[in-house]
Amino acid sequence: MLTLNSASIPMSDVLYHIEGEMHEEFPVISFSTNVYDNPADIFDSIERLAQYFQAVEFEIGEAAEEVFWQLDSEQRLALAAKIKAFTTDRGVTFTVHAGWWGRQYNLCSPDAGEQAQAIACLDAAVRFSLAAGASSVTFHPGYKDKYDNTTLLNCLITAVNRLQEQVDCRGIALCLENMGGERPKYPVFSVEEHLRFHRETGCYITIDVTHLCSLYPYGEALFDAIARLAPVTRHLHIADLRGTHHQHLPLGEGDLPLSDVLNRFAAGGYRGVAVVEEFIPKYSTAFYLEKAREYQRRLESMRHVPA
Repeated sequence: MLTLNSASIPMSDVLYHIEGEMHEEFPVISFSTNVYDNPADIFDSIERLAQYFQAVEFEIGEAAEEVFWQLDSEQRLALAAKIKAFTTDRGVTFTVHAGWWGRQYNLCSPDAGEQAQAIACLDAAVRFSLAAGASSVTFHPGYKDKYDNTTLLNCLITAVNRLQEQVDCRGIALCLENMGGERPKYPVFSVEEHLRFHRETGCYITIDVTHLCSLYPYGEALFDAIARLAPVTRHLHIADLRGTHHQHLPLGEGDLPLSDVLNRFAAGGYRGVAVVEEFIPKYSTAFYLEKAREYQRRLESMRHVPA
């Protein structure tokens, strides 16, 4: 297989380059409240994004995180029911990203107390997600600290299996998000370690494409990772980046052939959405939204090009 030399393609076309034909199951584009900086009005942010996208992700972060944890369990379930009624009526695919910023979410921790707190937080997020009709809930592994990957992964697997003992997770995909390069606080698991996580928990993977491409430049190593991970991946996060520099740029502002990456996931068996998620302050929320909508429109025109 030939590797794309992006320098030989006009910058405006790199984003849309696909080797071969566009797969009929090419992922639907979604957008996260994370890019909105997670407003305190959780329902309103979901409702607003549903004006533009047929799939929306809610992240328990920033102002929304504070509100979420101030609600008691009954209030959270009431909010979830309201979201489910709205998304069902509108035909919107809804997903949830659990909280991740802080020691209270450290599922990898060997400390029993810290791990128990992280399990409790994820338990609440999963119960909310189930009640809201979410198709998946994404969670981060936690912090690397001074431990090696074997210790971290063992703790993570133990934590997730304990969670599944206390809450019935049937009907939703629990997805561990892969971490990327240039972020030394967070553990980076190999492809084989992610596959081991799937085997020993029955849970799935969220692939953040930017994280993956910060470790594997566009080419054969990346293609191999996609082929191996796609069958156990149930959720995708997307952004652009330049080379392997770990930045979540607006779509079209980097040099990643993102459409080809997503097409390879579809060809490998991935069936789900691709969520524009994460941002850097240099660009406004409005710009991220504009570029995502532009990408969505162009993809729709590509889907309907006669064979």
